[in-house]
Amino acid sequence: MNRRYVVHVDIDAFFASVEVLLDPSLKGKPVIVGGLPHERGVASTCSYEARKYGVRSGMPLRKCFQLCPRGTFVRGNYRVYEAFSEKFFRVLHSYTPDVEEASLDEAYLDLTRCRPLYPSFTAAARDMKCRVEKEMGITVSVGAAPNKIMAKLATRMAKPAGFFEVPAGGEENFLRGLDISDLPGIGPKAQVVLRMLNVQRIGDLWGLPRPTLRSLFGMGGEEIYLQSRGIDARPIVTRSKPKSVSRETTFLQDLWDERLLLAHLAYLCDRLTLALREDHLYAHVIEVKARYSDFRTEIKRRLVVMPLQEMGKIYKIAEELFRELFASSRLALRLVGVKAAELVKSRPLALFEPYSERQERLGQALDRVRGKYGFGSILTVRERMLDSVYDFEPRRGFILKTASLTK
Repeated sequence: MNRRYVVHVDIDAFFASVEVLLDPSLKGKPVIVGGLPHERGVASTCSYEARKYGVRSGMPLRKCFQLCPRGTFVRGNYRVYEAFSEKFFRVLHSYTPDVEEASLDEAYLDLTRCRPLYPSFTAAARDMKCRVEKEMGITVSVGAAPNKIMAKLATRMAKPAGFFEVPAGGEENFLRGLDISDLPGIGPKAQVVLRMLNVQRIGDLWGLPRPTLRSLFGMGGEEIYLQSRGIDARPIVTRSKPKSVSRETTFLQDLWDERLLLAHLAYLCDRLTLALREDHLYAHVIEVKARYSDFRTEIKRRLVVMPLQEMGKIYKIAEELFRELFASSRLALRLVGVKAAELVKSRPLALFEPYSERQERLGQALDRVRGKYGFGSILTVRERMLDSVYDFEPRRGFILKTASLTK
């Protein structure tokens, strides 16, 4: 029987590593990506130098500043990170067709079917790590094991920038001494219960019968039982079309000006339709999200029979939904977002609506111009309103010029 050989690859401190690569003067400094210290929001990623101060991803920026006042705070640029991510996955796909893109900076690979190509899976995994680092200029951590959960745990042992392998048959020795918090299926509440039972290590879990775990945690207990023994039959899920595409922005300060909010909405719809065109997708559902100054979040959505991709039509629906949300509250907003859902790969021919390719060709032409001269080279009339209030930077998007927009 051929045992599986699964590799988990994770880019070390991805966003922060890209920022250091783009600006070498940041090397060796604590870097926090996500915003400036006085802004609302949380850290998306932080460098290992920042982690020494207790800074972690998901931590409020102001808390990060309290812990690390000498840190370098940057807003970051998702489009730049996407470009690096695409390069990352191109390398991985050259080793096996069985690649699961778990996130922008993380992937699982199954080399098992490629056994004839690789006399040594270990050598192949190490070669892949070296190639990614050489071509991207940033480090990755790699774990290898007989299944996905073991490979993920192996990567934790490899961090940062290392390689760790759990050989087939070595699962028990590897798992025995790990803390129960290392298992994905054991959350904070479950940890409290288990520690009250004097279960501290994964090896301690083996003394709890399967029915006991199920009585304590329901179906989650079944997952804990299997995970604690290194059992994971989940296959590699190769890339498929996304279920939805969304774009949203959290404002540096609450906004109440309806015209400015609609300009932001137009910009988000423009970005959204660009993503739809890139993947040749059409949307049956358009959704708008608004988060008010009191942190209340409301969502309105509309189903359309004929799926849409055109910027003008999607924005028209989004505008109508937004006006319904805004009129019902009239509070300042801290976030606005738009989503396209129930996506399909092709647009059926309308029976009663003559369809022209003019809009699609226009969108493709815009993409070519923006690809050459940058997204800000062509903006809609409504988006141009943002120019009076924001600076447009190719790497950063719209950056606020003034603080005079709060109510």
